[in-house]
Order: sequence, then structure tokens, then C-alpha cells
Amino acid sequence: MTRVEILKVRLDQLIAEENLLELRTNKLYNRQKQEQKRILEKYFGGEFEKFNVRISDDSVGISVSDSNYDFANVYCYSNWRGENERFEKLELSVSSFRPEKVEEWVVDRFEMLTKLSQLIVDFEDDIVAQFNKLDEKYSRLRETFWQPKRDLRKSIRNQEEDIDKLEKESLMEKLFDEDGISLTPEKDDNWLPQFEVKWNWEIQNVSSIRGLKKSASGKSVDLEVKKRFRDWESNDWKFDSVKVDKVRFDKVESFLKRNQKYIG
Repeated sequence: MTRVEILKVRLDQLIAEENLLELRTNKLYNRQKQEQKRILEKYFGGEFEKFNVRISDDSVGISVSDSNYDFANVYCYSNWRGENERFEKLELSVSSFRPEKVEEWVVDRFEMLTKLSQLIVDFEDDIVAQFNKLDEKYSRLRETFWQPKRDLRKSIRNQEEDIDKLEKESLMEKLFDEDGISLTPEKDDNWLPQFEVKWNWEIQNVSSIRGLKKSASGKSVDLEVKKRFRDWESNDWKFDSVKVDKVRFDKVESFLKRNQKYIG
């Protein structure tokens, strides 16, 4: 294995470790949400027999049996302080309605809203306190992953920088080889890529590029670009070379990466 291949194997390992930590962090978030949902189910579940009750980890929605829309909702209002969420209160939201005739179902709805409001008045402090206690518990658990995550991200960044540096060095070495870098069409296809060497200059049907000289900074190179064209008299492929000064190296790098399949 080349050094770049070895570094890429290690990079994959580091990314896998980071993904595992992220998975464990997400599991903690999910466990917290499940416990929050159970708290809301404890206070609001099974209280409204004539209505559909939908309970999530931070809200309660109430609808009639033949509707998909909630006409009453309870939301657990929170603010984020840094990395932690702080629950502050329960909010009640009720949609307006105007019945054509006041019937028993209207009485049922207002009785339900009265009961819902009373539950909030009676248990808001308890629910908010339990939510914040849960958040403190799981925040402490998630905090144990913060430093390992930072260390892994730093290692991944360093590994990527090392790989990028080695790949550029290898590319530069191939580019300044005696034969440069050749591009050949795919099987059953005569097409070759075009290379935008300058913002206003694009060379078609590039068959090879070769470095002639590089700047002191390495950010630009002088190139010999060989292009292929059809001689319509003989119907043969012919080649012509053109020299291009001060081509940005990132353009060369982008061109070769984009057309990797044509490089033998």
C-alpha cells in the first residue's frame, strides 16, 4: 500500500469512530425524548375519551375522531442556553370555531378544553421540573462525548490535510514526468474532455498535459497541453500541442479529478 492509501484507511477508521460517537449521542437524545413523551402521557393520556389525543416528546395535540387537524395543542416551551435546553412553561393553543348550531358536541369540546386547561394549571410546574431534570441528566451524559468528538474531528482534519498534501505532491510529480499525464477515450467512445486553462480560454479534446515549469509558490504551472483533432482529408486523428503559461494548479487538479476515468 502507498502512504496515501494507508492514510485513507486510517481516515476511514477515524470517521467510523466519529460516526459511532454521533450514533451514541443521538441515542441519548432519543432516550430523553421517549422519557419526555412518557411524562406527558402520564398527565394527558387517557383523559379525553371522546377525542383523539396525539402525544409527542414535547407537545399534546387533540382532534375529533373524523379530523386530521388538531383544534387544541399544548406545547412545552423552551429556550436554548448554549448546548442545553431549558424548559420554561406549557403553552395552550386553541383554534377558533363557529358552529352553525350549538349542540352536545360543542358542550363536549368546551368541557374538554376546561379539563385540559385545569391539567395545565395543576401540573405545569411538575411537568416543567421533570423535563428540566431529564435534560440535565442527559446533558451530562452527552457532555462526556464532547472532548472525544473534538479530538476525533481534529485528527480527521489533520489526516485529510496530510492526504491532500501527498496527493498534490504525487500529482505534481506525475505532471512533470517526461510524458506528463495522458488521457484516452473510453471504449467505443471518441470523446475527450475540455480543459478551461483560463477564464476565457478552453481547450477541447485534451489528450495529455505536461508540466514545464511551476511558480515558486507552487500555485501555478506552465503547461504543454496536447489536443486531438480529426484530419478530415485522411479521416485520421492528429495531435497538436499548445503551451499555456501560469495555469492555476487548482484548475489542473480539478480537471484531472473530474476526468479520472480517462487517465490510464
